[in-house]
Amino acid sequence: MSGHERCRSVRTPLTEVRTGGVQLALDPTEPVFHGHYRGFPIFAGVFLVETAHQAALDRPPAGAPRLRLARLESARFLHPAYPGDTLTFSLRWTRDGTGWVCRAAAATGQDQVAKIRLRYEDAGAAAHLAPPSGTPDRLPAGLGPLSLPELMARIPHRDEMLLIDRVLSFAPGERVTAEKAVTYGEPWYRHLDDTVKDPAAYAYPIGPLMESFNQAAAVLATADKANTDVLADEVLMLGSYTDVAFGAPVFPGDTLEHRVRLARTVDGIQLFEGSTRVRGDVVLTVSQAVLARRPADRLRQA
Repeated sequence: MSGHERCRSVRTPLTEVRTGGVQLALDPTEPVFHGHYRGFPIFAGVFLVETAHQAALDRPPAGAPRLRLARLESARFLHPAYPGDTLTFSLRWTRDGTGWVCRAAAATGQDQVAKIRLRYEDAGAAAHLAPPSGTPDRLPAGLGPLSLPELMARIPHRDEMLLIDRVLSFAPGERVTAEKAVTYGEPWYRHLDDTVKDPAAYAYPIGPLMESFNQAAAVLATADKANTDVLADEVLMLGSYTDVAFGAPVFPGDTLEHRVRLARTVDGIQLFEGSTRVRGDVVLTVSQAVLARRPADRLRQA
């Protein structure tokens, strides 16, 4: 752990985290809760990862150079976090032969919310990613394209948390290709003003990048049955990630192309894999993302 003792302000996509703790109070008025999900607002797991990442950058290991997030080696989401909760993060750094590893744990009171393992490398290292094996160069045959209204008739994400614009191709039970145009008008950029001259400050945060990928996976997850009302149906829950790699940064004006494959289904739990490209270059690979459906009333009792 770094020797930084003073309390500093870390900007996440949603709000500011006062580190020294590290704590994040989930303000019920944050825009993210309006669309994730209506009637049952829940703090997306991707923003737990984002907060851990921002806190890690604020409290780097002693003697480390400027760091870049290379991989989310693993993340397990153990308990929901809701508006009004206060999250407490603990961070532990270790060094190995290929970089620096930050192990983060998040909790609300007595409930463990998440365990996250992040791998960092020197910010000057190349960030090239190869396409995952088995990823087709051409769009697969199937249904599609799906327009925005057709997309919204399938998944429950709304308002500022609907992070895919259209589905290019859709083979139910198999794979989906979806697009998202990144814009400066998104809430993650509201803290910036025209005095910020560093181009790196405009890089798309990893939280919405991963959430956009997840929503493409949600199109596959709801192929057999639409899930637009989580109170009447079920809540789509992210259970875990395994081996997520980050390539070159994404900026406003870029268009994300997500290629997601349903790897398998086990007892109703669906495992997805895939990649995200910008102008043909791979900017994200996901070895495994696990999605499950849970009744809202059962989650409230957890």
